[in-house]
Amino acid sequence: MSSRLATIRSIGIAPKILGRCIKQFSTSYLLKNANVSNNLNKSSNAWENIFKQINQTKPPNTNITNDLEPFDQLKEVVKKPLWQIYWKLVNREFEPPFSNMNNLDNDRVNSLIWTFTEKLMLQFEIYLHNPLNCRPIPDIKLVDYINPKICNITQIIYSINNDMMPSQLPRFYGYNTKIECLNNILSKLIYKEYVESSLTHIKQQDSLVDLSNPAEWFPEARKMKRKFIMHVGPTNSGKTYNSLRKLAKAKSGYYAGPLRLLAREIYERFHDQGIKCNLITGEEVIPSIDSFGKISEISSGTIEMIPSHKKMDICIIDEIQMIADPRRGEAWTNAVLGVQAKEIHMCGEESAVPLILKLAKITGDEVEINKYNRLGKLTVSDKEVSNFKNLQKGDCVIAFSKRKILELKCEIERSTNLKVGVIYGALPPEIRSKEANGFNSGQYDVLVASDAVGMGLNLKIKRIVFFATKKFNGNETIPLTASETKQIAGRAGRFSKDEGESEGFVTAMYKKDLIFLKKMMNEPIQNLSKACTWPTDKVWTYYMSKFPKYTSFYDILAQFEKETSSLEMENFFLTALDSRYEILNLFLRNDLYKKTTIEDQLRLSLAPVNINMSSPLVVDTAFKFFQNITKCETKNIFDFNFLHTEILKRRPKFTATTESTVQTLQSLEENHKLVLIFLWLSQRWPTLFVDKESATETKTLIEKRISEELLNLRRLIKHSRSAGVEPRRSNPKGFKFRANQQK
Repeated sequence: MSSRLATIRSIGIAPKILGRCIKQFSTSYLLKNANVSNNLNKSSNAWENIFKQINQTKPPNTNITNDLEPFDQLKEVVKKPLWQIYWKLVNREFEPPFSNMNNLDNDRVNSLIWTFTEKLMLQFEIYLHNPLNCRPIPDIKLVDYINPKICNITQIIYSINNDMMPSQLPRFYGYNTKIECLNNILSKLIYKEYVESSLTHIKQQDSLVDLSNPAEWFPEARKMKRKFIMHVGPTNSGKTYNSLRKLAKAKSGYYAGPLRLLAREIYERFHDQGIKCNLITGEEVIPSIDSFGKISEISSGTIEMIPSHKKMDICIIDEIQMIADPRRGEAWTNAVLGVQAKEIHMCGEESAVPLILKLAKITGDEVEINKYNRLGKLTVSDKEVSNFKNLQKGDCVIAFSKRKILELKCEIERSTNLKVGVIYGALPPEIRSKEANGFNSGQYDVLVASDAVGMGLNLKIKRIVFFATKKFNGNETIPLTASETKQIAGRAGRFSKDEGESEGFVTAMYKKDLIFLKKMMNEPIQNLSKACTWPTDKVWTYYMSKFPKYTSFYDILAQFEKETSSLEMENFFLTALDSRYEILNLFLRNDLYKKTTIEDQLRLSLAPVNINMSSPLVVDTAFKFFQNITKCETKNIFDFNFLHTEILKRRPKFTATTESTVQTLQSLEENHKLVLIFLWLSQRWPTLFVDKESATETKTLIEKRISEELLNLRRLIKHSRSAGVEPRRSNPKGFKFRANQQK
């Protein structure tokens, strides 16, 4: 037991009774032969008596003795914490994340505390009346303290009193007494009651759903004087490196990247430098704790996970030009408008500068602009490659579909002596990183990759070779923009602190693509004019309050889109909704939306699954995940029966065909995608999606098997070359891929 935990004082429930509590309560003992109906009748007005006491300016006296019945003991225990919370509300003293309650007037405060106290007394009654039907006290875990539910409050109180709370809790939160711990838990529950009452009772307030000025959605940030420091320039100009040096010296801060792969890279880089740093992504949170039990104030994570309620010294927003991306740009916009950092360093293309200047005028923040030049020359070749035999070590061939990338790998290895690594969007980030390391170390001579190389990977590429200059955007195949072309081309000739500047070269496989490439490289990048935006959860709370109880979020979203279709905003545009509709459409199956709260539908609409580009297995399993939330069942990764266990157990077959190997890869990638969704859900519903350790181990196993199958694909090609035959294919025309597999 930690020293701090050992010094915590008791909240005073009689130990004689608590001894039986931990043994899952003997009902007859707990009720002490009292008449149950009398106890329940007496408690029906208990909250009125408590409310009268906490409404007084003097703290209430607590008198907990062994002679009191269990219900009265519990009532005495919560009196003082409720009194403290009540007066914090009246005096508007709550800090984030509860600071929204400071806006309540006294009538709302009284109503909130009255309603909550009534529910609290009811939970005491329910537990004491029949504890065997409730969750056992020993089953109360750390997550129940961090994200408490009122149905567990009685067990939590007994757990605290009997020193059964997790030892990490006092250390992390700085509790000195058990009353402080209980105070924090009750504050969280009251805040939940506040949010629910806002959704149910507060009238629609049009000012809060005013889309013309999203900056007003972040009042805490508007109270601060912030400074925007922009680091802009082409790829390989050192702009992110300079901002990271500043973060490494800061007391508190957050690096916000576009990919979890990039977030992990920064996390590992800081740890290699001896800098304590947390990792925060949608799928995992890894805290960095020093020898005194203090969590680091420096974090690296994805842009969507920025803690907007937390004050910090520095926040780095990488790839700032993505603020105009129609699908993910909202995360960049909300970060720029809402992050509570003294300095906000934005790294990316110069095209974002005019837009950020306009946003700074709205927010009243200061702007500093630092421009960077490329470290090393980039040359566009005059001649196309035309033949695989003209490829060289250090080349990276760019294609835009998984099918084409794997075909190119096989064809290059069959027709040359070059060893080929692959990187594409469906590959797990860990495998992408492994393939990149293989290329950098010389294990692979050539890389075949999608535009996934454009950000988040350090690659020693000498020459970029565009095999294609058009890509599928989810709806149609379109040419690359000048910005996309330069982002990919700029990966050639990367600067290294060990080797210094390195000249990079860019070309294409075919002449027509080389002509297009030269045109794009000479075109100026167009400045961004508008930022992508999307209402925050708080704004949605008010908007959704006008709809009937069993309205699906799909219908609410459709109504919102209809109301905003003619809206013209000077500096903003609304995010694309197609991916949200696809997810929400699952809730129309079997009227699942009627069993799922609006808040859960809102949260699940952001789940990391592309329904339109996914197989039936992924879609059906995602539906099972969502069903599990409505059923409130505790399940682990194996309970959903989606894992291809036979594929996971077996070793790669040397007698396999190239097509069957690719199909095995596809099955493994599907499983990996579903494990990531499970981990994402476990971060948000930790009591329903449990045993993260097994899920993480399964994820690692799948990644190992993907690496093995990629290696086996190369062995099949090598064997066919040495035998002087074509690689075995069950389909003579090539691999079978569904059209919607393109990425």
